Amino acid sequence: MGKYLDRSRLYKYMRPEDVVERLIAGLRRRSEVVDVRDSLGRFLAKDVRAPVARPWTHISHVDGFAVRAADTSGASSSSPAVLRLVEGVDSRNAHLYELRPGEAVYVETGYPLPVGADAVIPVEATRVEDGKVYVFRPAKPGQDVFPKGADVEEGALIARAGTRVTPMLRKLLIDLGVAEVKVFARSRVALFPVGDEIVDEVVPPTTSKIPNSSGYAVADAIRYYGGEVVYTRILPDDTATIRDEVKAILGDVDVVVTIGGVSLGPRDRTWSAIMEGVEARWSFRGIMVQPGRVTSGIALEGAAVINLPGLPQSTFSGTLFVLIPVLKYLQGQEPVARYPSTTLVHRGEYEVREYPSFRRLRFVSIDREASEARIYPRKGSYYVSPMALSNGVTVIPPGKEAVKDGEEIRVWFPPPFYYWGIEERM
Repeated sequence: MGKYLDRSRLYKYMRPEDVVERLIAGLRRRSEVVDVRDSLGRFLAKDVRAPVARPWTHISHVDGFAVRAADTSGASSSSPAVLRLVEGVDSRNAHLYELRPGEAVYVETGYPLPVGADAVIPVEATRVEDGKVYVFRPAKPGQDVFPKGADVEEGALIARAGTRVTPMLRKLLIDLGVAEVKVFARSRVALFPVGDEIVDEVVPPTTSKIPNSSGYAVADAIRYYGGEVVYTRILPDDTATIRDEVKAILGDVDVVVTIGGVSLGPRDRTWSAIMEGVEARWSFRGIMVQPGRVTSGIALEGAAVINLPGLPQSTFSGTLFVLIPVLKYLQGQEPVARYPSTTLVHRGEYEVREYPSFRRLRFVSIDREASEARIYPRKGSYYVSPMALSNGVTVIPPGKEAVKDGEEIRVWFPPPFYYWGIEERM
């Protein structure tokens, strides 16, 4: 019996959130200051507040004439207000001029008003003759003016620590004159697919070789959530090699991710091999999620080891429930498996009686026109097509044995694997 089952490797299933909490306890976040132009996709390590107001002064909404609204009182098509046109004022630096009563100054869209001006008359609503501007309807204070600070007030909170810098956030920061931002350093990750059969090439599925496709998918997730794969190598099913390779890299990384070799077969030595070579603060074997239940790991001082299962759906599930929350923590975010989602009506009957005390992850196809969803028939953790052809995932909670036709279900779209599953028309 001992040849086939090492009882020290038996599973003691835990809730994934409890696993994550203990894994991150020994991790340390690092930060760095970067040029804001290079900050796209990074996560802020410090709250950002507006150093100035935007606009920094009153600016014009149109090409036209800056005026005092009171000077246009009573203007009409039959009795226009007549203002003196001030020549020689730079229309893009009109704030350097102080407008006097009865005057009008030409200004351009998006540029400052003269001091004292409180309205702008569009150029097409005026007539200019002999140095005079004729205004045919009265202006109201604030007309065609973007007031100082109307977009962003000075000192306003722009983004909190942990926020991902998007193209539009970066644009706003640049427009506010924020030249540098403090961001979390990219998490340093070592990625080790494990198995004598794994190869880093595309091979036909008719041999004993298995391509490293899961390694590429996991690496994509690592990069999306702020990490970088600083070292990767396919490891054989050899205890000494796995132990020594992981031990050698530990001081240089925040997270070690392995894929495969965490089941109970005689070649599944990944978790136990690493345990031989490290001083573990704590370790776990199994999470209460199916597929992905054999996900394992080790908590170290300054690093975390996450052992993902090798079957495709299990790799995916362990990534969603354990790896990504850890990566989110290192980037200043809440370490939870929370992703964009929506509620849809389920069509068809779906029974799920296995692992009743676990969360059951299932893949979902969406009828975009009807905003309805259907859970893919259960095929087993080996199958890739439900992952690749689905629009999102749902989680069936513990104790629930069936999803009824017409029942509302929550559908998640965890990036980078999925994006919003329902197209919106503009």
